[in-house]
Amino acid sequence: MEIDEVLSFSCSNCGSVDVHASRVRSAFWQDDRLVVVVGIPALVCNLCGEQFYDDATAIGLDLLRGDGFPPEAAVHSMEVPVFEFGKPRTTKNLT
Repeated sequence: MEIDEVLSFSCSNCGSVDVHASRVRSAFWQDDRLVVVVGIPALVCNLCGEQFYDDATAIGLDLLRGDGFPPEAAVHSMEVPVFEFGKPRTTKNLT
């Protein structure tokens, strides 16, 4: 995305023109796996936080998804806690 496009961009979510170019991360489901992609070029609204990708970035993300996010191509891994909705929580005694 060119700098003059960034300067004239307004957020389609909240209408703000206060946006900046950034590199973001996003999570995707691939079958039963949750994967995270980092370093995605995007415009980010400073007011509401909405993220916008240009066409080339969206195509690049589609190509990554089409490859199935092969585990051997991951730059690193992380553990993600899983919670069940409606299951009673246990609380620790703080005394």
